[in-house]
Amino acid sequence: MRRILPRTIQGQLIFGTIVVQTVLLVVFLTYTISAQRSVTRARARERLLQQVERLAGACSVPLSQNHMDALKEILETARITPTIDGARVTDLSGRTLAVSESNADAPLSAEERRELLGPAKARLFMTAQGRTEGVAPIFVNGKPVGLIWLEPSSSALASNIGIIVKSGLWYGCLALLSNLLPILLIVRGVSRPLRKLREATQQIIRDPESNAGFPLVVTASNEVGELTRSFNTMVRELEDQRSGLYETLALLDSMLGNAPIGFAFFDQKLRYVRLNQFLADINGLPINRHLGRKMTEVFPGPLAERVEMLLSTVFDSGEPVRDIEMKGELPSLPGVQRSWICNWYPVRTQQGVVRWVGVVVMEITQRLQAEEALRKTEKLAAAGRLAASIAHEINNPLEAVTNLLYLLQTHPELDSTAREYVSTAQAELARVSEITQQTLRFYRQSTFPVQTQVAEVLDSVLALHQLRLGSARITVERELDPTVALFGFSGELRQLFANLIGNAIDAMVGGGRLIVRARYGTGRSLRGTWCEGVRVTVSDTGTGMSEETRRRLFEPFYTTKDATGTGLGLWVSDEIIRKHSGTARVKSRQGEISGTTFAIFFPKDGLNGVRSLSNDAAKEAANA
Repeated sequence: MRRILPRTIQGQLIFGTIVVQTVLLVVFLTYTISAQRSVTRARARERLLQQVERLAGACSVPLSQNHMDALKEILETARITPTIDGARVTDLSGRTLAVSESNADAPLSAEERRELLGPAKARLFMTAQGRTEGVAPIFVNGKPVGLIWLEPSSSALASNIGIIVKSGLWYGCLALLSNLLPILLIVRGVSRPLRKLREATQQIIRDPESNAGFPLVVTASNEVGELTRSFNTMVRELEDQRSGLYETLALLDSMLGNAPIGFAFFDQKLRYVRLNQFLADINGLPINRHLGRKMTEVFPGPLAERVEMLLSTVFDSGEPVRDIEMKGELPSLPGVQRSWICNWYPVRTQQGVVRWVGVVVMEITQRLQAEEALRKTEKLAAAGRLAASIAHEINNPLEAVTNLLYLLQTHPELDSTAREYVSTAQAELARVSEITQQTLRFYRQSTFPVQTQVAEVLDSVLALHQLRLGSARITVERELDPTVALFGFSGELRQLFANLIGNAIDAMVGGGRLIVRARYGTGRSLRGTWCEGVRVTVSDTGTGMSEETRRRLFEPFYTTKDATGTGLGLWVSDEIIRKHSGTARVKSRQGEISGTTFAIFFPKDGLNGVRSLSNDAAKEAANA
């Protein structure tokens, strides 16, 4: 049925009007034909009865005179009437006396023979074929001498019905046309705006962001015009909502993309549906390597299995899971233990069904490492303060012992051997005093940059490590230019050289050579320009470094010394080098001939801006 119905309003109205008009016309014609047939049949019966009576009276004279030709002429004359199909005259026994040409001289039927005995007056009867016939007696001198039979014409009734049907059809066609004409005019004014509305709706479906052709022109002042105005209002509101939605999505995307924490969303099959770049960087894989895959497919292992277990828990319970600390390794950095704080929360639809689960990931690896390094640094600082306090307290008795040894050496009663012993004691006491002074220098860092003698700083650092160097069977080779000076923070430079020399000593477990050089030279500054400056080189014949260690050498908290290292020494050293506009190059190799070389270059004008600042501060301090 739907396939037959037109799809347009105009077609549906025309089709419905035609169907309704046709049904009404059929009902009207059926009723009219039925009523007209009944009326026509009743009138035909009355007419037939009158005709047979009149013909019986007209036939009495020729029959009394036995004038058969006149009798037949009367019968033929009766046929001129369109309502009579045939006529016959018989005697009372049923023998035919005269018949019209159209009525063959056939014997009487059984129904007609039953009428031979009955009619004393004109009457009608039905034949076996369902036709109505009329019969009437012919009287001569008051006595019946014969019968006249009339067969009515059936074409008269059909002709009347045909006229009625033709008139009804013409009336129906005219009525249909009269109804279709205003429908066409009205529907045309309605269908055009509706067609524009349909085309505009399809355009919005095809391209929701296109505003071409909007707003629609209102061409009617009826309900269709109101509908068009409402559609224009709806389109404007949709545009406003879409603009607001895009702005909100842009803000959310910007927040997710630039947030310093990881975001991810999983569907009910525990597959990634969205994540931000920060989390992808944490995992060490691009975003497209995550989408549509489970976490166990991205990096299988116990960590991924635990995450998926918690995802299933949130999907089943619909309750968030907060502040879970996760630890494990990722394929991007094998062998590196990492830590995260994770939160899982359900994302529900309007029906309250948990459709996704969001995960917020914050890596705390560096924080934990920083906390551990801070604890170690605090211990080292406490030890440094204790050592400085001890060195400060030792200085007073050292001064007294030095004075006593001087007095003892000048005592006249001492022999030469005793004086040698006193000289040796004074030398060792001077070395102890030097060690205490170096300890105090490490603790008392300079506040402003000063002109620093690089050779003296390196000598003091080597003197501080002399015991370790001797116990480790390490030979020190010095190539130090005593005139080399660098404007900088002497305490920070001392810390830098102590880190490099300390690492070199740690690398030569079985003994070796430590080469320390300091000279003027040329090199590339931190800005990338070639200039003059100071070049310091620290080389060792230790075990060397792997490619992974060289790559992560200056990363904070990266250490190869396990429990004894903090991972901050070279990171702090790199910051000191950069602070003095310097650069560092590292060469290392492993194998039969192994070793590492740190070559550091400081430009001579690396701290010129800081020099002027420190001079101004020094002047202000002097004036104060």
